[in-house]
Amino acid sequence: MSDTYRVARLAIRLRGYVQPDSAGQFEGYVEAGDYVVLEEKQGYPTADTDYVRLEVPTLGALDTWICVRWRTQRYALLVNMEKPPATTRLAFDDDPLAVPESALTTRLAEFQEYSYDLDEARYPWELPGVRVPLAPPRSNNCCTFVEALVVKAFSDVHGAAFAWDARRHRQMMVSSAEDYFSPVTAAIESGMAISPPDADCPPHPWTLIQGWRNQWRNGHTFLIVEHHAATDKVLILESNYYYGLRGVGYRGVGSLHEVGLKPPGDWWTRSDVWTWRRICSTYLFRRQAWLKVKERTLSGV
Repeated sequence: MSDTYRVARLAIRLRGYVQPDSAGQFEGYVEAGDYVVLEEKQGYPTADTDYVRLEVPTLGALDTWICVRWRTQRYALLVNMEKPPATTRLAFDDDPLAVPESALTTRLAEFQEYSYDLDEARYPWELPGVRVPLAPPRSNNCCTFVEALVVKAFSDVHGAAFAWDARRHRQMMVSSAEDYFSPVTAAIESGMAISPPDADCPPHPWTLIQGWRNQWRNGHTFLIVEHHAATDKVLILESNYYYGLRGVGYRGVGSLHEVGLKPPGDWWTRSDVWTWRRICSTYLFRRQAWLKVKERTLSGV
């Protein structure tokens, strides 16, 4: 297995095509950012142009061709990237604000019958320091699910030692344009999580992600329970209406009411389960917070 991979670095938005030919079918725009190169054609279809096929999950076919050179003019920089090493696992055994994984997993059962509803979002229980709308109906969205699960677990384990309030709740809802990554900020500032070495490093078990497909549109808050380093697959726990979900579940695996609370033991072998690389290509603007979770067994890794 190669230790490097090819990346196209786009400084501007470029047009994507079904085939490596600008006279062919237009597929959509590829926004500025870094994209994994799947295939290269130099001097094709004429000596004046070079094309590359990129992994672009935001387009329907998940990939597209772009022109990276026309005569002497270059539109993208192609570079070889080293695959990052696996993230060092932190046990959090000595952290006074850490929680056992069971504090999270035992509460997942409350979400099995929840459906996704962006506007009619309810909580299965009260949270400390803030008034939240309670079920029924049993429906939530990405932000309310993450807040309900994580804050409930930390507050029940630590009581008054863990502080939560209306300001933190507003951060989880991304209610201000002053901080588009406010759920990550709230998790770190409240003591539930720590900052990673950088935004692009592979995630730690139980990582909270705030990602945006565009600046600043199509945002999503979700949890990564595990990163399987050998395959680069990530076990995503979220509330969503896409990727085989109609509520809370594991992306590419199924909703909790279908697959149960524990993911299948071979989840990283499944073709519909996303890679970290695909997460980075989809959510071009993102931040992560590593939740202080110890005694981890859910993922089977």
